[in-house]
Amino acid sequence: MVNKVQETLKGLMTQDSKKIKIIVAVGLIGIILIFASDIFAGSGENSSSDESEKISYEQYTQQLENKLTDVISSIDGVGDCRVMITLENSTESVYATDVETKSDDSSTNQKDEYVIYDSQDGETPVLIKEYLPKVQGVTVVCTGGENIAVKERIIESVTSLFNIPANRVSVAKIKN
Repeated sequence: MVNKVQETLKGLMTQDSKKIKIIVAVGLIGIILIFASDIFAGSGENSSSDESEKISYEQYTQQLENKLTDVISSIDGVGDCRVMITLENSTESVYATDVETKSDDSSTNQKDEYVIYDSQDGETPVLIKEYLPKVQGVTVVCTGGENIAVKERIIESVTSLFNIPANRVSVAKIKN
């Protein structure tokens, strides 16, 4: 097979037509690029990148609290600040399913199965979407919590960040 390809290429290269030489050259460059892309894609591929990005419920809550603490602390008049966030539920995952429907004259049967692929860790279902938990409520305790203007700015910031109603945000003063 390789000899046939080599002979065909030599036969084309011996002809004087520039068009044929250009077509052959472009074709060879295309083949080389395809092989090169497979080699480079294989070396830089992280098949477990989805799994390494998964974080626990506690880590997610802690990250949100840290970011919110940084934001609220930067508001004028807040001072020292502590934040606690409660979430409605845990992470929700939606997996791909294969639906098979069989209909007879008198009945219809539907069979749902998860779509599964082979990975390094064995068979794994195909993940379509993953919903992070929604913020249910926020409590902010800060040195400026008794000031009504500061309290309003904190509530406005938290409600706009997490799209929750103001009655789900509590702001109080830190005890001395």
